[in-house]
Amino acid sequence: MNLYFKTYLSNPLKSFALIRHQQQDWQKWALFMSETIGKEHLAYAHEMRSELPTAFDLQEASRSIELLITYYELNPNELASGKLLGYSQPGAALSAMDCYALGMFNYFQKEYTKAEIWLNASLLKYDSSQEAKYSIFINEKSIHKWLGILSIKRRENSLGMWHINQAKTEHYDGILEEHITMATLKEHCAASLQRPSHLHCRYNNWTTPFLRIAPLKMEELSIDPFVVLYHNVIYDSEIEWFLTQSFDYTPALLDYGGFSAHRSGKNVFIELEKGELVKTIEMRVTDMSGLSMEGSDDLSLINYGIGGHYIPHHDSFSEEENKTEDRIATALFYLSDVELGGATTFPLLNLTISPEKGTAVLWHNLKDSGTPHPKTVHAACPVIVGSKYVMTKWIYNMDQIFRRPCQANSLNS
Repeated sequence: MNLYFKTYLSNPLKSFALIRHQQQDWQKWALFMSETIGKEHLAYAHEMRSELPTAFDLQEASRSIELLITYYELNPNELASGKLLGYSQPGAALSAMDCYALGMFNYFQKEYTKAEIWLNASLLKYDSSQEAKYSIFINEKSIHKWLGILSIKRRENSLGMWHINQAKTEHYDGILEEHITMATLKEHCAASLQRPSHLHCRYNNWTTPFLRIAPLKMEELSIDPFVVLYHNVIYDSEIEWFLTQSFDYTPALLDYGGFSAHRSGKNVFIELEKGELVKTIEMRVTDMSGLSMEGSDDLSLINYGIGGHYIPHHDSFSEEENKTEDRIATALFYLSDVELGGATTFPLLNLTISPEKGTAVLWHNLKDSGTPHPKTVHAACPVIVGSKYVMTKWIYNMDQIFRRPCQANSLNS
């Protein structure tokens, strides 16, 4: 090794940047070249892989930088600018990708404060004019995503959601969704019903011809995704019938217990053949939604006792489930008042709906394009005092071809 390289590598910032570049960037460049460059360049890139630093090498290099910061009380932002102990090191400034790598190293070491400092440094150094280059390695969305998660971990939910909105992420991956929903769930469960001021209460007299003579009281809660709350939409006599039928249908509904990490509640499906009232409620769901009940699930009655809950989830199916059809909409009827707790919350919409006997919330799970809407993630908050009875109707998309056809070029896609 000649003197130049020895001198170059003796600088810890330059050494780290080189190791990170060779360990992280080289393979991504190889993938990039497989699409745009000839076979000779690609073969050389693959040949060099065995000579490049490993993931362990990068971890050790990252650890070395953190040791320097700890022992010499160095400022990470000064290091990012190429300064060691106040002295500028020519050509030693770290790139946005270097800072991002140090941020992620600290994140997985559970050093969240350090991770946030490095990710903020990465964001400051990010040059949006070089978006094409960054897209091969990282992008601004990735930085905002992890800053959002870190802010939520510190319970700074407003800042966290700002970063996540900056990321403009259409699909919330498992890690992101878990942190968003679980971190904000407590405050939403404790909140009263929040009604956006720009939305309206009105009588729905247009969804079906029948509503022209018997409109339904409808409260708009969200436009995108579509979420509405119907008031006095199921009568006490109807509720009493359903509760009586459910008790006869399965005594186990009364035997509350059996907690799980995901859901604690008793469930029974009420088939269409059970009586005319079931058909009446299904027709009412059509009035509420404008959608066909053909091919939909049976009505599902659920009881949540003390502590009864359902963790954040989507009603639409995941890609892994590989279903040929999907739940286009959900209607959720509240069959009882709950003394304390038991709200339905949509954390990403800042909506919390307290159970009120006789009301029903209706929402669309899919976009107009037919793809799942990420913001429909919702949860059932734990019941504190009382017993909560709800009835759910899931509506499927395959039978809506004439009522709500897929619009691939829709703005809501």
